[in-house]
Amino acid sequence: MSIEIRAVNAQEIETVRQLLSDNGWAHRVADSVSFESLINNSDSCVVALKNGTIVGFARGITDHMSNGYISMVVVAPKCQHQGIGRQLVEALTTQNRGITWVLRASRDGAKEFFASLGFVPSTDAMELKRQ
Repeated sequence: MSIEIRAVNAQEIETVRQLLSDNGWAHRVADSVSFESLINNSDSCVVALKNGTIVGFARGITDHMSNGYISMVVVAPKCQHQGIGRQLVEALTTQNRGITWVLRASRDGAKEFFASLGFVPSTDAMELKRQ
């Protein structure tokens, strides 16, 4: 199986939005214009392609020096448990090992998945939830 991980290009934004919408993120990506803005204003958005078809997506926000936030990691259900999510996260996090990456791991299986990549529960993080 050949998986390509690379940056999202402008022609793929709608395909990525549909992948997210189909896989539990419809509440965040329903509006095409807002989703395009979200992609364009993010530091790093990568896709996973299997045989030329987008099967995964990850989004990171970082200052490229100290801190980073992994906002979304989505892999099509038929392609899960094949290492694609791991490759997506590594594409975001391995460019600079000096960055502390944080995320919210509230979806089913997220805590176990991210723990397998070396993430640990934080005793320092706090959040101001969206209204």
